[in-house]
Amino acid sequence: MDFFKEAPSQKGATQRVWGKLQEAEKSRLATSEKRFGMTWNELHSYKDKMSLPMLPTCMGVEELSTDISLCESVYRGLDRCLDQGMKNENPSQPYARMQICKPHWIRFIKCVKRRDELILRGVRKWEHGYFSALDKNSQEEYTDDIDTKMRYFLYAASHTSDDSKKKRLEMNAQHCAIRQASLLKPREGFDGEGNSTATALV
Repeated sequence: MDFFKEAPSQKGATQRVWGKLQEAEKSRLATSEKRFGMTWNELHSYKDKMSLPMLPTCMGVEELSTDISLCESVYRGLDRCLDQGMKNENPSQPYARMQICKPHWIRFIKCVKRRDELILRGVRKWEHGYFSALDKNSQEEYTDDIDTKMRYFLYAASHTSDDSKKKRLEMNAQHCAIRQASLLKPREGFDGEGNSTATALV
């Protein structure tokens, strides 16, 4: 799983430092972002988005279904597109890659969203069996640990200025909340197949 431990992408970031941009270029970037429906930072934070959702401490990756696509193919397609866009950048059209790579970006985002939903479903199905085998005290400790993690993610999200990291932390917190609700109210939050009947994943 080293594939998912790569450092966040810096493509494009070193070329446009926000505090040093001229007002005209800031306006030009804002216009491009509005036109293409994505921000420059979102497009170049794809390596952060490739990170897998956190699994319970005692759950191994091998417990997940092998049918879940990990999105390597669409990831590499987007990576190649951005790499070529950077190498062939025209100074008169510095944001052209936003248009050229948008189809790759859309496929990637859809794949990652579906992947994360299926992973969460698999986590909850596994966790239901694991939790049921614990005694009452251990169950309380387990749900308390999930609550502690959720609070940490929310705290960390509120103290970061990086939008991509903030979204990832908030997603981790949301997953913890869904898992906790599923364990505390299994009839309302878990239907036996890992599907949510309480809180929807957004």
